[in-house]
Amino acid sequence: MNQNIVKQKEIDVLLVQPPLSVNERYGRDVGDVGGDLPPLGLAMLAAVIKKENYAVEIIDSFAMNYSSKDILRIIRFKNPKIIGITSITPTYHRAKQLVKEIKKEFPDILTIIGGHHITIMPEKVMEECEFDLGVCGEGEITIMEIINLYKTKKWDLKKFLLDIKALKKIDGISFKDKKNKIIINKPRKLIEDIDSLPYPARELLPMKKYFPLPNQYKRKPVIHMAVIRGCPYNCSFCSNNKIFGRKIRARSPIKSVEEIKHVIKKYNAKEISFWDDMMTVNKKWMYEFCNLLIEQKINITWTCYARVDSVDEPLLRKMKQAGCWNIFFGFESGVQELLDNINKKITLKQIEIANNLCKKIGIEVRASFMIALPGETPELAKKTIKFAKKLNPDYAQFCITTPYPGTDLYDNVNKYGTLLEDYSKFNIWEPVFIPKGYKNAKEIKKIEKQAMRQFYLRPGYVFSRIQKITSLEDIFRYLKGLRLLMGFIKKQK
Repeated sequence: MNQNIVKQKEIDVLLVQPPLSVNERYGRDVGDVGGDLPPLGLAMLAAVIKKENYAVEIIDSFAMNYSSKDILRIIRFKNPKIIGITSITPTYHRAKQLVKEIKKEFPDILTIIGGHHITIMPEKVMEECEFDLGVCGEGEITIMEIINLYKTKKWDLKKFLLDIKALKKIDGISFKDKKNKIIINKPRKLIEDIDSLPYPARELLPMKKYFPLPNQYKRKPVIHMAVIRGCPYNCSFCSNNKIFGRKIRARSPIKSVEEIKHVIKKYNAKEISFWDDMMTVNKKWMYEFCNLLIEQKINITWTCYARVDSVDEPLLRKMKQAGCWNIFFGFESGVQELLDNINKKITLKQIEIANNLCKKIGIEVRASFMIALPGETPELAKKTIKFAKKLNPDYAQFCITTPYPGTDLYDNVNKYGTLLEDYSKFNIWEPVFIPKGYKNAKEIKKIEKQAMRQFYLRPGYVFSRIQKITSLEDIFRYLKGLRLLMGFIKKQK
């Protein structure tokens, strides 16, 4: 990081993505393969804060490869009144260490933790960490109530924290009172009108740093977008509905298309990567969205996430016509019993139908499979590998089952196996959960490597990818993909 930073105007709020290297994220050396993704949650908070005329900035340590020392240096220059740090489970240890260092040098700055981990286990986080406040669930309304209250106290941390009566009126926060007792306020109601929210403050992010993994884009610049919140399903390995609920709330198709036109104009976007848990959950919404793209002749390609039981041939054809070229599906397993164990609520037949329909229509499939599921043995895992090869999607990932806090799997983990509760390794690529059907972590890693080798190193698969090369960008993507693959299958030190 450049030591000679010119001191800029002091700011009110600094939002931080804590440091975590690419190798830490994948649990191995995967080289420079891309995959840095913007912290859209922080960008949404920043947009709301900016709208109320407060000065706000974002530090994305992932993309900028910043250390905690770099962050402390920026704090010295910016002198923020509030620092908000986001944290999911695998970055929690970094957030905990970072706030300790911040509080040591800047004890009078209000520090807040938000994100999945504090939402799932607020009491434990507030007990272990030096954060002044925790924001649970959706933070757009909560953060503004905190900022406005803090300002009335003339940015005096001691006066602010002593106003217990006022703090108790802010839904969705956890904190300690003067007796060091942890107080958890009632959950905040979810935001119903997503159209009322501003676009993410992408202008505060290093936008040129962001592009997906090699199998997730074909045209650059790629802009990442989320327009739907919530998922009506309750898979036992997922905690997202603890944050966004099971009720679907979405930007209207009109507003979603307006945001696409906005990023085309501002960032010259050629492709949109949608992050919504399940973009096809409301077919009426998707048809209207696609028709708007077609009618307005918007030149954009896009990718999204979907469930196999939420698509059919007419819908897929409409999506293809509107620019969709790649869909991520959670197939998870080639064994029906294992799908039932994780409450996936789909069948192997439905997986085959959705996969074949996409092939027929010309939409690429990214398939997610899970290794070491509850009830799985190495023999059953081999059935999943065989099923993956039979389906032959364009890309397959073989994640290692991770029972995240807040999931049914985490709550019942002892029923299915043993858990190493080292959150720094909760990255879906390292075996922290050992099902009863496996001997040890080493056996799980062996199956993972076997899955990657058998799927990707088939001569027929390699030849099919070569046939799909249509541009120099494709060649660059495939070379990066090869480096990523080698990171997974080579012997680790």
